[in-house]
Amino acid sequence: MFHARKTELFMRNHLLTILALFLCSMAQAQFLTGLEGSAYGGVSAVTFNPAIANSPFVADINLVGVSASVNNNYIGIDRKYLLHPTSTSNFQNDFLHERLNGNNKNAYFGMQLQGPLSFMFSFGNKKKPNKNAIAITYHTNFIFNADNVSETLARSAYYGMGSQADAVTHFVGKSLSNANLGIKTLAWNDFGITYSRVVYEKDLTTIKVGGTLKILQPLIGGYVYSSNLNYKWPELNSLSINRTNISYAYSQGLITSRQYAPQDIAKSLPSYAKDVLNYKYATPTAAVDMGVVYELRPDKDDRGEQMNCGGSWSGYIPKPYKLAVGVSVIDFGAIRFKRGEYSGNFNADVQNWDVSHVKFPNGVQSVDDTIRSRFRLLQDNKGYFTMWLPTRFNLFVDYNIWHGLGVMGTAIISPNMSPNGNMVHQVSVFTGTAKYENKWFGAYIPVSVDVYGNMGLGMTLRAGPLVIGTQDILCLFAKKYVYNAEVHASVKITIPYFKTYHKYDVRFAKKTGRGM
Repeated sequence: MFHARKTELFMRNHLLTILALFLCSMAQAQFLTGLEGSAYGGVSAVTFNPAIANSPFVADINLVGVSASVNNNYIGIDRKYLLHPTSTSNFQNDFLHERLNGNNKNAYFGMQLQGPLSFMFSFGNKKKPNKNAIAITYHTNFIFNADNVSETLARSAYYGMGSQADAVTHFVGKSLSNANLGIKTLAWNDFGITYSRVVYEKDLTTIKVGGTLKILQPLIGGYVYSSNLNYKWPELNSLSINRTNISYAYSQGLITSRQYAPQDIAKSLPSYAKDVLNYKYATPTAAVDMGVVYELRPDKDDRGEQMNCGGSWSGYIPKPYKLAVGVSVIDFGAIRFKRGEYSGNFNADVQNWDVSHVKFPNGVQSVDDTIRSRFRLLQDNKGYFTMWLPTRFNLFVDYNIWHGLGVMGTAIISPNMSPNGNMVHQVSVFTGTAKYENKWFGAYIPVSVDVYGNMGLGMTLRAGPLVIGTQDILCLFAKKYVYNAEVHASVKITIPYFKTYHKYDVRFAKKTGRGM
């Protein structure tokens, strides 16, 4: 009885900690929501669609840009706690809420940082100075996915896998299964060069294309995946796993793996970072982005910049489009890592495993030791393993109603296509945005819904060099429980095309003979 109670407390405390990390820090990072398909996105939009030619900007230089958001379809946090954090002895009961619908539970955490001095510039001929565009960019990216956790398993973990969880889910004694269960993470840098060009322009129609070639610098990668996990808890402290093959890999040198003991992490971080950045644990690879955009322009330019008897305009301002439609494929590629010393696929087939004394004091190393002592290895740990990037298909339709006022619809479709569970992905989301924008200012109100069933009402403001916003402000005043949240910000130096008015000078004309 004592051991059962001890096991329950241990499992409860540790699983709640894992669940908090797993469900409360998930994100869907899409860079600068509201600007994805906008003509004024500049260098910030290159990761949405690289067809950036025909831009209203001569140049757009990023000083700093970051985007991160939170999203899951299981645990919501009470809005009152976000607005007025308070201490409580029972945070779980007081401020967390389960979404129960019988569906599998999913979670996602993602961040993207666009590096300082990433830039784009336009060039061409005198008649069409923005026919071409080139961008040089670099990003730091991080994604964590947890996919297809059955509601029974998620609830059991949430309540601690002890007697309280059994009272809710009644998992003890039941034969349970979980299909396509996966947990994966990937961090990498990308260094890209983008070229875009107007390939067709006739009458009212313009078609432009673009592509980005990226060199990938692997940082951290790993995944655990089972196509069909079969398990049973005969007792609260006894676990059986039946004929289950599990794919398991992580990058060599991972913190708390055998190379870096937990007590030496702080001391080892500088050397670890140096090894990672020098490709000691992985090899550089490449990825590509491709995009095309169709633009329809009105037959007349109604901005009123015309010559008159007192002077004239000189310079160039691109004529705004009435309608733009674009499609792109982003992050098509993969990363290869050296396998961690003891990572490898294994077969789990154990009966009545007493987990009352199971602990993982040394992180990944303890997990490895447990796997090797309890399960049958299926694959040698030597060599490399592959992690696929979050390949996604982006679409947008942008319609300008009148003088910068318009509406835009976007879709980011990021399927989990790998049958082996070794592909990270974003959360597919569909957004409609009302907007007003010109070369110096933009206001965007996106309304979004994602495949997790979460809706958001956001706001993005672009004022000169500053862009700041969120995909969902409802969490501040409307939603009772918050399952998703997002923030993004950027500081840039933007140089738009412009026209200069020259007043007619009679004396200058007589002296030079011009205009006579």
